[in-house]
This record gives sequence, structure tokens and C-alpha cells, in this order.
Amino acid sequence: MSKERFEWLSSVAGEVIKIPGCESNVKEIFDKCWELRKKREDIVVFNQFDEFGNYLWHYAVTGKAALEVLRKAMSAKDRFTGLIASSGSAGTISGCGDYLKENFPESKIAVGEAVQCPTLLLNGFGGHRIEGIGDKHVPWIHNVRNTDMVIAVDDNDCLNLIRLCNEPPGKAFLKKQGLSESAINDLSLMGISSAANLLAAIKFSKYFELTSRDLILTVFTDSMDLYESRLEELRAQYGKYSELEAVKDYNRSLLALNIDHILELNYYDRKRIHSLKYFTWIEQQGRNVNELNAQWYDYPDYWKNIQSREDNIDKLIGEFNEKTGLL
Repeated sequence: MSKERFEWLSSVAGEVIKIPGCESNVKEIFDKCWELRKKREDIVVFNQFDEFGNYLWHYAVTGKAALEVLRKAMSAKDRFTGLIASSGSAGTISGCGDYLKENFPESKIAVGEAVQCPTLLLNGFGGHRIEGIGDKHVPWIHNVRNTDMVIAVDDNDCLNLIRLCNEPPGKAFLKKQGLSESAINDLSLMGISSAANLLAAIKFSKYFELTSRDLILTVFTDSMDLYESRLEELRAQYGKYSELEAVKDYNRSLLALNIDHILELNYYDRKRIHSLKYFTWIEQQGRNVNELNAQWYDYPDYWKNIQSREDNIDKLIGEFNEKTGLL
């Protein structure tokens, strides 16, 4: 993780344990959690990749917020074509995606990952630099059977894009291309994984030959506040950013994006991706194989059962807040 992410984590956690590796080395974190559990019985592990509270939050909160945004943005002639989001913990792509598809049954759910670590695309592996996504496994809470497409993006394009959008020569060049002052000021809202989502959304649009009638939705998950040190590292590696570099990045990492590394999923493509859960969650993490099969063969009832817990959890949250005096 970037220096800023570690600093933020240290400010909210009593202890931070660093694990060797790059962004996709998540199994090593799981292994460390098992090690800690064996040492102390009172340790409780909250794993965002298999906690259905994550899925349910994005179904009940993110999904409804996204629908509200779409209703404000869409005219009578418009159509919502799809949600595009990267595979991190899968809360957004699965929970929000399921909610939006209920409301727009013809829409698509497209999941993004790094081409350097094409787990969903090719059962592949590798290291990449898009912080927050692409962890060499399929999250337990990912409703793969309701996912329509995998789109892999190059981490080089993501890093080129954050330089273009945050270095002064890049901003100056974008202004020459007609980008408004307010839009330029907002570019820092897009961190590295947000850039990945944007690039995947562009590839989605090109693949389906979308028109001005079509609306798609993606999310910016964090801002450049957590990645300023990455810009410093890129300057040290490649030198000071210039207008010439901005021209190259604008053309090669935005305008030249094409429809490579895209897979539109059929039944057995989805089942192949779903089956990858076995190796992480059954063999390594001790989940029940019957539940794994239920996710697939009891579709959509398994997922409807998760969604039906919303009201009860809200009630429990209310009771907790009353007891603690938080509200």
C-alpha cells in the first residue's frame, strides 16, 4: 500500500501488521489471521471478502443511492446499460450490481481487474499496482452467476492517468482540450482504483458501441489524498512530468483504449469463475462446500435470503445505538 494508506490505517488502528508482497498478495494476510487466531482465542476476524454485511450494505445502501442518482440523470428516452466496478472485496459489484439489475433487468454487471493479474479473465495470477482491487481470488460474497462481463485494464494506463490528471502540465494540457476548470479541479477525486474503474467503463462503452442514450455507472472509491507518494515515486522513476508526457498519456491511455482483454460471460464462464472460490474458501478458509454449491444451484434464492436480512439488521443497529447512546 502507499505510504498515505499505511499512515491513515495507523491513525485508526491500535496495531498495524505489514505483510510482504504487492497488492494481490491477500492470501498472505489470510494466513497471518489464522496464525493470530491460533495464538489467541479471543481474536475475532472481520474479513470483508466473506462477510455478507459487506454485500448487504452495498445492496441496501449503495444500490439505492445509485438508483437515486440514475433517476435524476435519466430522461424518458435514456436507458441504463450497466454497472462497471473493479473486483476488490466484491461488495459494490455484487451487492449494488444485484440491486440495479433488479431495477433494470436488461442492464449488465461488468467486473474489472488488472490485466497483470487476470484471475477472473484467465484463472490467472500476478502482481499489479492498482491498490484496492485484484487479489488473486474470487470473494465469497461475489454473486458470480449474476455477473455478465470481465474487463481487464492495464495498471500502466491507471498510473499514466493519475499523472495526467494531477501533474500541473497534465492539467494544463487537459484545459487545452476543452475540459472545464471545475472538472479539472475535481480530477484529484480519482485515485488509482478509481482510474481503473473509469478505464473499464470506457472499454465497456466501446465494446457495446453505446450512444448518447446510454447511461452507465461506475464509482470512484478513493481520491488522490492516499496516493501523493505514488506521484513522487513516478517522478523519481520517469523524471519530471511535461506536456509531451501529457500528450502521450492522453492518447495512449485514454483515446487509444480498445476492447482487448474483455470476456462476455456465458453460463460455463460464470461457473468456471465461481468454482475458483473452492480453492480459497473451502480448502484454505474452512467454509462449507454445501454453501458454495447453494450459491450456484440455489440461485437466486440463496442471494434473496441474504437481501431479506436488511430490516432485521437495521433493527439490531437501532437497538445497539440506543444502548450505547450514540444517537
